[in-house]
Amino acid sequence: MRLSALPLWKNTIEVLHDADFHALTFDMRNVLPQTLTYCGAATYLQRSLSVANVSAVLTTRKALEEFLQTSTIPEGKGVAVSDAPKTDFFTFHNHLAWETNFYHRSDKSSIGERCTIGRFASIDSHNVVIGDNVVIEDFVRIGANTIIGNGTIIRSGTVIGGDGFQFMRFSDTIMKVAHAGGVRIGSRVELQASCMIDKHIFGGDTLVGNDCKFADGAHVAHCAKVGARTLLAAGAIVLGSTVVGDDVWVGPGAIISNEIDVGNNAFITLGAVVTRNVGEGEKVSGNFAIPHERFLEQLRKVR
Repeated sequence: MRLSALPLWKNTIEVLHDADFHALTFDMRNVLPQTLTYCGAATYLQRSLSVANVSAVLTTRKALEEFLQTSTIPEGKGVAVSDAPKTDFFTFHNHLAWETNFYHRSDKSSIGERCTIGRFASIDSHNVVIGDNVVIEDFVRIGANTIIGNGTIIRSGTVIGGDGFQFMRFSDTIMKVAHAGGVRIGSRVELQASCMIDKHIFGGDTLVGNDCKFADGAHVAHCAKVGARTLLAAGAIVLGSTVVGDDVWVGPGAIISNEIDVGNNAFITLGAVVTRNVGEGEKVSGNFAIPHERFLEQLRKVR
């Protein structure tokens, strides 16, 4: 799609430099080739235009003027201006998701060999691919755009591919953001009772790596990625656009905030509230979470 399609959709948007785009995002850490994004300040415009896979940006005229005082628009990058780029970006995304085939995937569906699927499981009829030797118990809900690897076990009450909690507050209105992506679950995963894995907002997938095991009530929000062999204990929550590495332990009731990076072999203790990146092999505790030894030191001072 060309950036010049936006004024045809809303005539208050002005395209200054046209370009192609084939994806949308607001997360600069995981950008597909030829992506459209938005920003409201010159510093974010500078950052967005420096990302190789960003081909087009929707921004304000003021931010663009400030940017042009010290920089130039890179060759081949598209720029459009709007009085409300954030509102227009998400409204345009909803238009693409609900009224066009921009995010359309193949309607291919298949169920592998030697699968056991409960009589009362609910599986969408299109674009669900289930591998071999998969167990899906009663009262599981699996939405479209879901891929499940070989040997995975999904226990009762689990919901895969539901909409995440993404609403935008604009003035006196609250806009629901369409979830147009999917979920990809690796092989030999076990999701115990009442887990929830939300689908991606844009065209990508929320990811759960091979050999992960999630206890009852674990929740992985939209656009998140959980690496291989990671263990989520009961009630653990991984919020949107967070990336959790391989071989991580997330304790019971722990919460990892959105857009956080958790390194391989990290250890997040029970009830921790993680609001900053966690390094490889690091152990964190507390609310807000800090390195575990510091947490114990502080705890000794108050006991």
